[in-house]
Amino acid sequence: MKKIHYRKYDLIFTEGSPGDCAYMIDEGKVAIISGKNIRGKHKVLAKLTKNAIFGEMALIDENVRTATAFALKDCQLTVINSKTLHYLMQNEPLTLSSLVGVLSQRLRQTTKMLKNKNRETRRLVHQ
Repeated sequence: MKKIHYRKYDLIFTEGSPGDCAYMIDEGKVAIISGKNIRGKHKVLAKLTKNAIFGEMALIDENVRTATAFALKDCQLTVINSKTLHYLMQNEPLTLSSLVGVLSQRLRQTTKMLKNKNRETRRLVHQ
């Protein structure tokens, strides 16, 4: 698998850009941000460190990126492209258990965020 380096504050990918790979952090720290809040600041979705995987959604569904990623510290990342993913699915499916775990965890976080947002909306409506 290919290794790639990013310096602190380098942009890794942007929300809405085509996605053809995922990344695993070998060294460093990455921020995942999306959209803007009511104050015009980006929402920080996650700060990821060693062994974290990100960018996996675009790799799996071959759709555009749903968030922006940039290096918070100098990073070394392992690039996981679709060829590698397909190889692992066919020949070493157990190695993908961490990826499935990441997807499950992110889905739970998104569900929790949506529930909290719905509660806040109902509270504001009933005031």
